[in-house]
Amino acid sequence: MDGKILVVIEHRENEIREISWELLSGIGRWAESHKMELEGVLLGYNQEEFVDELAGSLSKLYYIEDKSLIVYTWEYYLNALIPLIKKVGPQLIILGHTSMGMDLGPRLSASMGSPYLPDCLDLEFNEGGLVVIRELFGGKLNCKVKAIPSEHYFLTLRSGIFNPGVERKGRKQVEKIAHKFDPEKFTTKFLELIKPPQEGVDISKADIVIGVGRGIGDKDKLKVVEELAEATGGALAATRPVIDNGWLSGERQVGQSGKTVKPKLYIACGISGASQHNIGVKKSETIVAINVDPRAPIYRIAHYGIVGDLFEIVPAITAKIRSMK
Repeated sequence: MDGKILVVIEHRENEIREISWELLSGIGRWAESHKMELEGVLLGYNQEEFVDELAGSLSKLYYIEDKSLIVYTWEYYLNALIPLIKKVGPQLIILGHTSMGMDLGPRLSASMGSPYLPDCLDLEFNEGGLVVIRELFGGKLNCKVKAIPSEHYFLTLRSGIFNPGVERKGRKQVEKIAHKFDPEKFTTKFLELIKPPQEGVDISKADIVIGVGRGIGDKDKLKVVEELAEATGGALAATRPVIDNGWLSGERQVGQSGKTVKPKLYIACGISGASQHNIGVKKSETIVAINVDPRAPIYRIAHYGIVGDLFEIVPAITAKIRSMK
């Protein structure tokens, strides 16, 4: 089928976010198979290096430039994107399922009276209509959702479902748009970016990551996995329940609402493997799962699994590693 797809590029602190590269890669292949044009829109200011980096991966890149677009603010982005969408007429407008995408996507959809389909895992056209695949009940079921016929569809796609590598086509068709805003009409204003306190660890860059889940029981029992992390030289990470309980700091959270990790070795200790966690670790080279439940979802993505009590298994592994040293 003919038509256009428009990907909204996301960037933060002078870096294009990985979710945008994932979308350009996966949706680029999907667009080619459906004979659709893949276009992108970048909103920012003095970011020509992004333009050069992105343009070769798209049929066309729209660069909307203004000082007010240096950082994301929903009113400014909404005001800039709606005229472009009306002018270009893409059938699909795709954003990452991130804090920005979840904030901006429904606002765009409501403003234009078009369907909004969030947190999608895949998409297809079925008998002329758009069908997306979404998860239900924390990843226990997948369902197909068919959208009503519309001129435009707004989607957010989950991170981690596509690999970020893109094909450079060599073409660099760029349309630069200088957009003027009237700040008096807006109710929001960017003041500052407040970062969480840094503990000095970046789990996303570690070669070995030891993950711990609610199966650890309580904070006092963390020493078991901490000793394994020390023996392997790995970084300690955790699922959201562990972070929410205050047992470890937020920068150690791995998963959809935390960090994505791609270590050479990921050891999941007492982690059942909800989809929100698995999406953040499944690109690891080797995944070892330790869980007492043989039906735990973590085993679906694990390369090796050990069914048993982590308080017996983890100390045995730690002792063996120390003896080999």
